Amino acid sequence: MKKIAIIPARSGSKGLKDKNILDICGKPLIAYSIEAAVKCRQFEKIIVSTDSIKYGAISEAYGAEVMYRDDNLSNDRATTYMVIEDVVKRLNFNYDYFVLLQPTSPLRTSAHINEALLKFESHINEYDFLVSVKEAEHGSMLVQPIEEDGSLKHFNVDLSEYRRQEFKEYSPNGAIFIGKPKAYMKNKHFFGVKSLAYIMNEFDSIDIDNELDYEFACLCMKKKLGVIK
Repeated sequence: MKKIAIIPARSGSKGLKDKNILDICGKPLIAYSIEAAVKCRQFEKIIVSTDSIKYGAISEAYGAEVMYRDDNLSNDRATTYMVIEDVVKRLNFNYDYFVLLQPTSPLRTSAHINEALLKFESHINEYDFLVSVKEAEHGSMLVQPIEEDGSLKHFNVDLSEYRRQEFKEYSPNGAIFIGKPKAYMKNKHFFGVKSLAYIMNEFDSIDIDNELDYEFACLCMKKKLGVIK
């Protein structure tokens, strides 16, 4: 089946400056996603969508094609849907499905991607989407809002009776999203009854959002590469 990989890499980042090209064990962060996609040997195109000439040059050096975004897709108001829509329309829907690989998941490998592709294609007539997930750190019973009065009124549960091991809950880990282009344009997200789960472990699910995530990802990458034990 014809498929493309889309790697979104906006240069502006409020949490971590130039997050998508931060150095991790001698490589810019985005390189790990590009190299994983290249190693799959399954994609018609591997496209990095960016607003940065610098990011574009780095992406091309590691084997990706680059699509430069318009200004309206390069600010904080630009959504993932808007970025994917831009790529999908510019390629005239000329493929069976696309795979979104966010650069903030450096421990996601070509093996994970290939497993997800195989699972999706094995159920291609039943599902329009696939989302990678990990087992949730906390069960939904333990995640509730706290209002301005500071009380725990929303935690209206006897936690002495809570047994996490009795059931498992999952959360998206941000590593792999798959969608059929027309279905995605209609749905505008990857979730729902027509979406299939691909389960990953906690180690490979690391997603870099802040400084602590970055430091932890660097440590885990060193462990993975055998730099530390």
